[in-house]
Amino acid sequence: MPPSTARGLLSRSSKCQLNAQSSIARRSFTSTPAVLALGPQSPNYVEVPKPVQPTFPLKPRVKGVLPVPRNIFRTRGDKEKASDEFLDPAAKEPSTIRRHKGKDVAYQDYKLRLAETRRRNLKQSVKELHEREVESHRRMDAISTQKQEEHRAFANQPERDDDRLTNPSVSKDIMDYMSGKLDARPPLKWVEQDLEIRRAGVQKLQQKKEAARLDALHTLYMQARDFITTEKQLDEAIDRVFGTPEHPVTFGYAQRDHSPWASESPPTVRDMLDRQGLLDDVHAGSKGKGTYDVMNDRLKRIAEDLTGGKI
Repeated sequence: MPPSTARGLLSRSSKCQLNAQSSIARRSFTSTPAVLALGPQSPNYVEVPKPVQPTFPLKPRVKGVLPVPRNIFRTRGDKEKASDEFLDPAAKEPSTIRRHKGKDVAYQDYKLRLAETRRRNLKQSVKELHEREVESHRRMDAISTQKQEEHRAFANQPERDDDRLTNPSVSKDIMDYMSGKLDARPPLKWVEQDLEIRRAGVQKLQQKKEAARLDALHTLYMQARDFITTEKQLDEAIDRVFGTPEHPVTFGYAQRDHSPWASESPPTVRDMLDRQGLLDDVHAGSKGKGTYDVMNDRLKRIAEDLTGGKI
């Protein structure tokens, strides 16, 4: 069944209306552009005048290192370069002036004028450079002298009243010492007393060092009896420690085992305390050294201290 005419006309009229609305630009109710229509929340809502940012031309970075300029006025002789005694031989005047003839007279005259100009420029430039150097040194010396005088004046000027009145309570001796008014050197009698004390201390230290050397020498002499100095003594020490095939080293209480693990365990902290007699246990003294051995070691140390050497 074909569509009705009214429905077709209605659909065509609605499409034309939409196309017309999309192609025609709408006009707003305000003359303010859309870009400048900012809300109160925008930082640009209130226009604040801003200063023009100054632009400074950047200095180009020069690559490389310039050499240190040499002193052009340093000479090997006793004549200064800026003096006439040095410049006259350096730029000699012609001994004889020849009168040229021929076609190149103008060229030869030009060469003479050029040589005269070079001689004049050399003398003038050297003298002007010397004057510039003298002036620059004079200016630098004047600036340096002025700065030194200013620093000396600032260092020697009296204390300001506000600093003096607001200064915390400090003794006068300390203030004089800090300001340089007090002589830092002690009296002569104090120096002599200090020297005597220091001499006595040095002498006492030397005596202690000498006593330590003598004790070390005596200890070395007493322990030299056990030193191994021959091959026979070395063989005996090796056989005593490691044993021989005929008489190997044995371990254990009965000296029957050939393994070192059969010997007793290393001493513990309890054993070391028991050896010194610091435990009040019933079984104290069962292991390690007894009271007799401890007393014997103590007497040996006392005898070594009294005799001044190892025993």
